[in-house]
This record gives sequence, C-alpha cells and structure tokens, in this order.
Amino acid sequence: MPLSEYNSLIETTLAFLGLNPAEAESEEDGQWVVFNGDTEIYIDLWEQIENNGWMYFESDEPIFVFQAISPICYLPSGNLEHFYEELLQNNLNLVFASYTINKEQNILAVKFRRICNGLKQEDIVEAIESIGYYSEITLKALSDRYDIKKIETE
Repeated sequence: MPLSEYNSLIETTLAFLGLNPAEAESEEDGQWVVFNGDTEIYIDLWEQIENNGWMYFESDEPIFVFQAISPICYLPSGNLEHFYEELLQNNLNLVFASYTINKEQNILAVKFRRICNGLKQEDIVEAIESIGYYSEITLKALSDRYDIKKIETE
C-alpha cells in the first residue's frame, strides 16, 4: 500500500473518532495532533528511508512507520534512578505503548510505534486510546512521588 493510502486511513480513523482530520493536521505532511481531554497526542506517518542496525528486518519495498506519542511531563530534578526504575517496571504492564525519554528536551513520553504493513483502523484507534490513557494515568501515578507537572499545551 502506498503512503498516501495510509495517510487516508489515518484521516478516516480520526473522522471515525469524531475528530476533524483537517483541524488535526499539522504543518508537516504525515503529522496530526489530537487531544484526549487536555492530553496532546501526536500522530506521525513516515517512510523509513535508511535501514539501520535497530531495524528487525530488511526490505526492498518501502517501509512506512506509524507512531502515536504523547509527552507526559518534564523529568524530575531528583531521584532519577528510582524514577527510571519505576518506569521500566511499569513498561512491563503497558499494552500498545512504552515509555520513552527525550534527554535533549528533558521529557518523559509514552509512545506506540509500528510498521504500517497490515495497519487497520482498529490498530490506529487502539494506539490513540492507549497513548491517551497511559499519558494521563502515568501523570496521576507519579506526580506526588516525583513532584512532576504535566506539560501544558500551547
């Protein structure tokens, strides 16, 4: 399936969820921003141009990647080792999601990423719903222990 068809699938799914795909569309092609309450969820679709050592397969066909990611909070200023340990333990229980750290921006996020082959509307819905859920629940679960605050949307 070409990239344009995956693009249409994402927009159709956003409409199915009651969202306006045109309003969610970002300035960059293949990027959308949706909200679960006041939780921002970024949706990305791109072609993986370069094979790298972290890819679990090689292909002569184009490889398209779908991602949903939500920034949760800035990393705490103290007790980072325990914070990281707790995130790693919690990662075991996440479904359709995993935590990631952006060291450059000092941000904790939760993400879903997969190769698009076989991607269906149900997969996109599950990704968006799980990312929104885990973003909110993680903030609630960790905010008191680590004095973290939600990243406010602009």
